[in-house]
Amino acid sequence: MMDIPAAAPTRGQACLLAEAEYAALLTMLRGLDDPQWAAPTECAPWSVRDLVAHLAGAADEAVHLRVQLRHLRAAKARIGEAEFVDVLNEEQLADRTGRPYGELLAELTELAIHAPKARMRTPWFIRRRPLPIEAGGPAGDTLAYLLDVIYTRDIWMHRIDIARATGCELVRSEVEDAVVEQVMRDLDRTWTDDPVRIELTGRVSGTWSIGGASPTTRIALDAVAACRLWSGRSDETGLQPDSPVHNALLSTRLLF
Repeated sequence: MMDIPAAAPTRGQACLLAEAEYAALLTMLRGLDDPQWAAPTECAPWSVRDLVAHLAGAADEAVHLRVQLRHLRAAKARIGEAEFVDVLNEEQLADRTGRPYGELLAELTELAIHAPKARMRTPWFIRRRPLPIEAGGPAGDTLAYLLDVIYTRDIWMHRIDIARATGCELVRSEVEDAVVEQVMRDLDRTWTDDPVRIELTGRVSGTWSIGGASPTTRIALDAVAACRLWSGRSDETGLQPDSPVHNALLSTRLLF
């Protein structure tokens, strides 16, 4: 049990988390056939192939600074016209238009070797830049948090998307508990309602005090269902909107 969510990971810890999640992702992808690559996902209008193109694009940004800067410039230029994250995603997919499945998998396999360490080597003047409010993160976060935490969380959530779309096994990585722990940290940082003790069950388990010490309300949630809800995907939590605490959890959105 953990009463208070842990601090953000160090660069070294963040690197290990990313490496483990990439390894689990690649294990899943190597077992897919062509119909599974083409399967629609719940991240409409993306197919599994599009999800992989996005993940390869994010890794490409980490490994090649010029790609990262080009995509960031495109996103900033369209603030007010489109969501910041949506523009980044569009740039990632556009770079891979027409690439066959095997080529995408080969590219991601190579990039995954280098991306975790490359993110940790991102120059300080980039890491310390504020994360644009349009990205959806808590106020005051920097691009370092995007590099160290959110990109790894994104891999984990997209692995769930791929498993749900294809029916393939959701391979377990050795760091899933730590990934979800950072989700709970963000929930605690952004929570403005009465304190609540949340017990996560299922794939990841643990108990956290959110919003302050000694909460009187205790709620049990399946970990995957809760994270899918907070990422803006479907609600499979069983929370009831007529309860103020449940309603607050239902309306919570975190950056994934």
